[in-house]
Amino acid sequence: MGGLRKRVCSLRFGLTALSLAVVGAAAAASTTDQWRYFAVCTGRLSAVTEFQWLVQDPGADATEARRDAMAALLEAALPTGAAVVAMDWRLQAKVAEAWLLSRARFGQSGPAADWAREQAAKLAQDCAALLLG
Repeated sequence: MGGLRKRVCSLRFGLTALSLAVVGAAAAASTTDQWRYFAVCTGRLSAVTEFQWLVQDPGADATEARRDAMAALLEAALPTGAAVVAMDWRLQAKVAEAWLLSRARFGQSGPAADWAREQAAKLAQDCAALLLG
């Protein structure tokens, strides 16, 4: 009976260690996802800000403030040594958002331009929704 008790205790310890490892990995993944999302949103809002400057949109100052707030969130959440990766995500998102905005404004009219306009607006709104105010 003593050998069985040892095996059960060993199995419980192993399962507990495994569950803690899974929880730790999930927490690390969610942290990475969090600062990745902040980096992507900073890039998107940067593209929107610059596009609004280009077309002289009066909402550019408000968008710039949202971009700056998102950049502050990114800086606060960014782990040590991840600045290069975050900048890569930020630039990729900025280029993608700028492409959508360009296509919506300067591309041919029709379904493709409408789709680009809707996507650009939705993505920027999703990012802005993370911020208070």
